[in-house]
Amino acid sequence: MSKPTKLALVGCGGISAAHLNGYKDLHERGCRDFEVVACCDIDIGKAETKAGEILAFQGNKPQVFGSTDDLLKSGVAEAADVCLPHAFHHSTAIELLAGGIHVLVEKPVGITMKAGRKIIEAGKSAGRIVATAENIRRMPGPRAARWALVEAKLIGDTQAIHIHHNQYGPFDFTNPMMKWRGVKLITGGGMVMDSGAHLGDMMVHLFGDPDDIYCRMDTLISAPIEDVSGIGDVNADTEDFWQAIISFKNGVQLNWSYSRTFPGSAFAGNHYFGTEGSMTAEGFPMHPFQDGGSLVGADGTVRSPEWVEKKYMDTLSNEEKSNLFPLGATDGFSIEIFDFVRAIRTGQPVEMDGEAGLRAKALCIACYESATAGRAVKYDDVLNGDVSAYQDPIDAHWEI
Repeated sequence: MSKPTKLALVGCGGISAAHLNGYKDLHERGCRDFEVVACCDIDIGKAETKAGEILAFQGNKPQVFGSTDDLLKSGVAEAADVCLPHAFHHSTAIELLAGGIHVLVEKPVGITMKAGRKIIEAGKSAGRIVATAENIRRMPGPRAARWALVEAKLIGDTQAIHIHHNQYGPFDFTNPMMKWRGVKLITGGGMVMDSGAHLGDMMVHLFGDPDDIYCRMDTLISAPIEDVSGIGDVNADTEDFWQAIISFKNGVQLNWSYSRTFPGSAFAGNHYFGTEGSMTAEGFPMHPFQDGGSLVGADGTVRSPEWVEKKYMDTLSNEEKSNLFPLGATDGFSIEIFDFVRAIRTGQPVEMDGEAGLRAKALCIACYESATAGRAVKYDDVLNGDVSAYQDPIDAHWEI
């Protein structure tokens, strides 16, 4: 395939800026395997803005569309990068897939398990790719951490993980970029579903399937939110505090807590304990190992994130480096986009397909199902759709 893959950006709000930076980064690295031919958003002004930004580095301006229906009728695109609020992932992706378009869907893949399954089924029916846009696991730090913990076992066998993030920082729901994050009918939940999707993916990526999940959560600040698109005026109903205990089938135990509602001192930690030492994930706790991880051996020897990453990179052949970090890219958004385009052009499987995205999301949704039931739930029961009390009202609202 010599001609560039024709890509549409669908959804031109907040997260699309990071995807656009990924396009630009790849373009500056000499990648011409894809061309952004369309920007689509119900807010034409946002689509025009993104099209202008793409013109600045691409040299030609994408066409602008106000609906996916108009985009499909135009026939200009063969693939789409879906960057919409969670509630619209399934309806948009399914429409695009039915129209013959490959899709890269921002995490989470669907607002509920049923929504995610429908996206995957639509991809199979259409014979098109469904890929999950998960940027964190693809970065050098997380890749090195996985090598250190799972392959090289530099702290021995991992036994327990403690991830805690507590601070005072209520969301500003007057900010249009934030207001939808307070409404579970739009986002599916709070930070467990949002940034927690990154953590859920890394945990499953590192340790395999969970066994059971017990979670308690609350909405301690139920602030009013005005004029939520498609909903109206509501009070915030997504969680702003939780505590979860997650047991994995391989015996690893995860203790996960978060709040943004407690004034006073703040603390954050992301620690992995093994039979021969420990590892600390640097950076934002909800994005494990985004800034790498440091090691402390049983004898007290400390190894820096840079040391861990170099050791990992030394194990890779030039071919492996080119596959994992194409054109030398280290930004997770750049890599996920390149991976998606490469799969379309070569038939090589994507690193993270819809099913992988669904399995990561199941860990997060299991937290909601446990909190709703007031008891521990089995991960497999949530994954298979046998436990769905929390999700049922969301599915009913969107007629999923």
